Amino acid sequence: MEYQWFPFSDKRVEQAHALRREVFVDEQGFSLEDDLDEQDKTSLHVLGLLPQGPVCCARVFWQEPGVLHVGRVCVKRSLRGQRLGSGLMQEILRKAREMGAQRVELGAQCGKEGFYETLGFHPFGERFLDAGAWHISMGLDL
Repeated sequence: MEYQWFPFSDKRVEQAHALRREVFVDEQGFSLEDDLDEQDKTSLHVLGLLPQGPVCCARVFWQEPGVLHVGRVCVKRSLRGQRLGSGLMQEILRKAREMGAQRVELGAQCGKEGFYETLGFHPFGERFLDAGAWHISMGLDL
């Protein structure tokens, strides 16, 4: 797997948006407006590539000093179950350490928190509604 990191201004963001649209809008039923928000512009994006093209992506941004927030984590549906999501998250944690983060946080869709727990994340706080779906905050100290 090749991982490419880039800012919003890079043309590769179009590939990330296409994959996110496929997963979050077409598959999971979120609106395009919910997926493509203002946070994209200040985020650092990552795309996971195999020879057939983009297969996973995510974005990260500084939530507060020392705390990096991960969002929009997705894997192409036809390739799930092959540990691509785990590989992507390991790459994100590597990059977070490189960037000097002391903690990584995310909002996991309820029902998917088990995936993040296998990577060392722990839930905290109350469940919350985001774009009509229940989420739980999760964090990992680096």
